[in-house]
Amino acid sequence: MRSSSPAHRAPRLCRAFTSALPVEHAAISTLGDPFEVETVCSTDRLAARLDELQLDYGEGPCWQARATRTAVLLPDLQSPLAPAWPVVQAAIASHEIRAAYAFPMTIGTLAIGAVDLYAAAPDALSQTDVATASAMADAAAITVLRHAMAHRDDSAGENPSSRRIVHQATGMVMAQMHIPPADALLVIRAHAFAAGLSVHEVATDIVERRLDFSA
Repeated sequence: MRSSSPAHRAPRLCRAFTSALPVEHAAISTLGDPFEVETVCSTDRLAARLDELQLDYGEGPCWQARATRTAVLLPDLQSPLAPAWPVVQAAIASHEIRAAYAFPMTIGTLAIGAVDLYAAAPDALSQTDVATASAMADAAAITVLRHAMAHRDDSAGENPSSRRIVHQATGMVMAQMHIPPADALLVIRAHAFAAGLSVHEVATDIVERRLDFSA
């Protein structure tokens, strides 16, 4: 269910993108199971409106980025090479936006949502900017996931044996994804959250090599 409340709960997270990149507007959204379909933050009312537009239609750059797990780059919305969602493209362009970009937010196998960036000028992002935005979207994914799971307690009922398995699994995920321990544990917890399993069950699958995040 999409939230209808204004999307200004974490504006600093979105403003980091407009501060680091040559774009004027940014929005971040979560896009479905196990999360709500909603806007997490936006830099301004226009960014929130354009994000809401995509969520209402169920299509657009953010949805394509989530589905394909790759960046969607629309350097010129007036290009004759229109995407598969002409209504959304025209609606975005009608707000004097010439370029739109969407970057997926994923952690391991978990698709969290997308970051949408909008610019008044065409060809706003260089290849270096795209790489920077992709890295920032990865970092934003961790921040959004941490916020979503802030009140989730997976430690109840743990025994020393299960803690050892989780510790071992955390080390394996660190090696598979080349990430620090805290993020590796977050990946395990996120997968458990999404699959409706306990952290111990997911850790066991990792240790017994039924689950691998290397890809």
